[in-house]
Amino acid sequence: MKRMLVWAAALSLALIACEDDSSSGPSEQSSAREVSMSFKGCYENLSKKVSLLKESSEDLPLAYLYNENGQYRLMIPKMDDYCGFDKVMMDVERSGDTLRIDVTAMIPTACKCVSDHWFDIEARDADIKYFAHAPYNKKETVYEVVPGPAPEGP
Repeated sequence: MKRMLVWAAALSLALIACEDDSSSGPSEQSSAREVSMSFKGCYENLSKKVSLLKESSEDLPLAYLYNENGQYRLMIPKMDDYCGFDKVMMDVERSGDTLRIDVTAMIPTACKCVSDHWFDIEARDADIKYFAHAPYNKKETVYEVVPGPAPEGP
């Protein structure tokens, strides 16, 4: 009986050692995308009327693409959201001409304000036409991506 247990344990260890670890395979690494997010500015609270007009418009809201010396950044101007965050986790994927970022977890600040949201994206995603973004605990919004800079104003 002991001999049988030893053989079973040895066989189990051999199978575990030979198991294919797909989490570190090249297909996962090639599709993974690196994105970082930051908030800049803290504007006066915009009226809800502006937000409602944006939501009811048939046109998509705009996200602005910046190319700063080969570093690509997307900016969504003046979003009503948390003032800052820590330990953010995002699901990032590309589907055709759309880059989708879903903020799945973060430790937000207690305060909220209106700020510009910036996303550093990879050069391979600089040709996107749409940006789908789901802020933490909010529904997804799809933006049309246009070249920056964003227009100045309220």
